Amino acid sequence: MTWRWAVLSGAVALWLNSAQLTEGFSPVLVQHPSAATSSSSLHMAMNRKARRQQKKEKQGVARLRDLVEDDAPSSIPGKQQKKGGTVMEDDVYEGKGGDDDAPAPKKTSAAETVTGGATTADAVVKSFEERPEVSQIVTDEETGFERIEQGQAVMDVVTRKAVKLSDMGPMYRLAQMFPGVPPEIRDAHRYDWKTVEVPEMIEKLKEACSIDGKLPPHPSVANKGIDFVLANRDYLGFNMKRTLTRLMLREQSLGNVEKAKEMRALAKHFYLIENHISAPFRQMILDGEGRIGPNFGNLDIKTYTGKDLYERTADYLVLKGMVVHWAKKYSDAEFFENTPQQRDNFMTILSVGDPKRYLPNNQIIYRKKECEQILAMALKLCNLFVDTPELWEDLPPEVRFIEVGSKIQDGTSLRKFVVEEFCPSEGIEPAGLREGLRRLLVQLDNMQVDPYADIRNMVDRLSFGIDKGSDDERDPYYPYLCGDPGTPGHFETYTFDSPKESIIRFLDGFLDEPDDVVAPDAGDMAKGVSSMFDFSDVFGLPEKEKDVMEEMEMREEEETSSTYKVPEERACGRPHMSGWLDLLKEDVKPTKISEGTVMFDDSASSTGQKLESENWQEVE
Repeated sequence: MTWRWAVLSGAVALWLNSAQLTEGFSPVLVQHPSAATSSSSLHMAMNRKARRQQKKEKQGVARLRDLVEDDAPSSIPGKQQKKGGTVMEDDVYEGKGGDDDAPAPKKTSAAETVTGGATTADAVVKSFEERPEVSQIVTDEETGFERIEQGQAVMDVVTRKAVKLSDMGPMYRLAQMFPGVPPEIRDAHRYDWKTVEVPEMIEKLKEACSIDGKLPPHPSVANKGIDFVLANRDYLGFNMKRTLTRLMLREQSLGNVEKAKEMRALAKHFYLIENHISAPFRQMILDGEGRIGPNFGNLDIKTYTGKDLYERTADYLVLKGMVVHWAKKYSDAEFFENTPQQRDNFMTILSVGDPKRYLPNNQIIYRKKECEQILAMALKLCNLFVDTPELWEDLPPEVRFIEVGSKIQDGTSLRKFVVEEFCPSEGIEPAGLREGLRRLLVQLDNMQVDPYADIRNMVDRLSFGIDKGSDDERDPYYPYLCGDPGTPGHFETYTFDSPKESIIRFLDGFLDEPDDVVAPDAGDMAKGVSSMFDFSDVFGLPEKEKDVMEEMEMREEEETSSTYKVPEERACGRPHMSGWLDLLKEDVKPTKISEGTVMFDDSASSTGQKLESENWQEVE
């Protein structure tokens, strides 16, 4: 989570404590797929409590459509939809009131609106102050891969300095936000998606990233490699990352250590290029969070949103990301509060929603009412932005399509709208929209999972929907990612000797229980787990005097002589302790990394090469 998003969360908490939302508040309701019950034939077999629960769910569904006429942006096709249609899981509506016989809601004071709102604000401010000025690189000791720990400014993983936005004006910054290459370079490097297969894709990627047949020393990159990745950005992205990682694991499982090292090096280099290319985008989103966060709840949206096109694009993505993120939180809270716990859904209830809610003295917002209120305000701000022409109308088409496409209820209608209405009105081809949406998806893939995974997943579904029936529907990655036996990406996993006091054995004990034993309460069990394994250090709470992780490692070493029998329900016939995951472990010791550069083929051996951003020239 970025520091600005943390400040945004703190602003939300303070807003909830200060705002009088209990009066004149229109609740936002979304439908959870597992909560819908439509069979009237089961009604007579229900007890009184179950019938009340079903009635409550039906009342919520009946209120879903009220916002369509009142609060939906005028540019959204869903505004003209008739009542009574099917509700998509991603659609969010704001209703007004409920049935006459519904019980009156209990009035709550401002102090009761949010648990620990002021504490949350204090915590996020302290968290911000403790963050470094520039993001840091953290190396995973197990895999050797690097990940970015966000600071106050985004770090360029090549230069190891704060990312630098162009000094040549707003349009150049927009080009950094959605980068591309000149047509001649694109034509030279672009895959033929109708025929290309994964081995050819990997070979061309490796060739483009290499200088004199070798990958540049980390963290330097070849300029040709950047051009190649940009030319094929929409065809590479997350799927190529997953494919390279799976092939590395496959070679390890087969004992081919040298091939595994080669695949790991290419995967690590591809991650480096992706993070380098996406750094300006992340910085602009970070700046957008800084504009939106402190003003959450301020309906005079033109006074604090960005003036330039790239800034307003980032602001919209932040606002839309908030809507989708809190819609998911609301859906999880509704499911968690309305679903009776049974033995067969024990693990589902344990895993739904933010797991940090089980921590002692947690400072997160997760209850249904709180999520409902935040979602309502986020939706109102996003709709105000969309309904303000000077903020909205000149945004890139693929960005505006997110708002429009997310309101269309099925794939056929979505594709028809793209071909007959959206693309003709924008003066673009459907193929161009499909590519633009995929490139935006790749940028979102490089954002933090929390909170941007939800908007990323929504864009992914939209992209998948409009690709149907076109040449872009072809997926050469599938045999490498499906994991089926006999496919080129398959590798055999194995089970481990888990320490006696590990979470795995803790949950395995539940699998070993007879079916007629009632499952313990998921919340109580999770709190017991967090207390037992001391997860407070992981989430930044006060540290204990003893390092629990080191203690567990010592216990694990003491228990290596005993073999743990994994329950058959989880083992699924897999081998035990094959050990191939440790084949590359000796090579992943983190080393001090110096600054890198972007290297050109004709000067690969010289020093002081210019970065590609320093070679930009204004096109006349």
